[in-house]
Amino acid sequence: MGPDHSQLEIYLESKHGVLFQAQESLLNLKASPAHLTTRDMFVPTCATCHMSGLNKLKVTHDTSERLSYLLASEVTTKRKDFAEARIRMQELCLNCHTKATVERVYSEGDRVVETTNLKVKEARAIIERLRKEGLLSSKPFQTQIDFAYFDLWHYYGRTAKHGAFMGGADFVQWHGNYPLLKSTVELKAMAEEMRRHHAKKP
Repeated sequence: MGPDHSQLEIYLESKHGVLFQAQESLLNLKASPAHLTTRDMFVPTCATCHMSGLNKLKVTHDTSERLSYLLASEVTTKRKDFAEARIRMQELCLNCHTKATVERVYSEGDRVVETTNLKVKEARAIIERLRKEGLLSSKPFQTQIDFAYFDLWHYYGRTAKHGAFMGGADFVQWHGNYPLLKSTVELKAMAEEMRRHHAKKP
């Protein structure tokens, strides 16, 4: 939970979460993860997608085993087992969704990762230029702009990426891209103010 780990909030907003809250009483929440079927769980929880052996798939205690990206990173990269992990998660998705739907969701998620990475790199370039100009030390969290950049990627960037893959549109846009872009504008203004202040020094 929280701004940097908003998976629960994203899930509750998603279609999966809304359906779960509406139909929880119809689900067999006592079914064994190793013997779980779509009759038991026709609406998935977090555990259904990330851990269960739905319809005889492999059960896992590694919640990242079916994840193809390192979404929590400053600039997201593919996990070392990207292709295999993607197959594992999509195999689970196909128990309830058509192949076209699964491919669309993944394609949209890929685009959000790509565009978010570009926005974070643009903001990071502002910080790197300030360091080259001698206006920022290499030690983090010494000035206001350090915190602003951290919030930009750690909260807003990762929220947008998680929202895209978990089906939370508000978290892609209003809790992700909007504050990410707003913070970039603020970073640029702060950087220029630092330059002006430095230029005035005798």
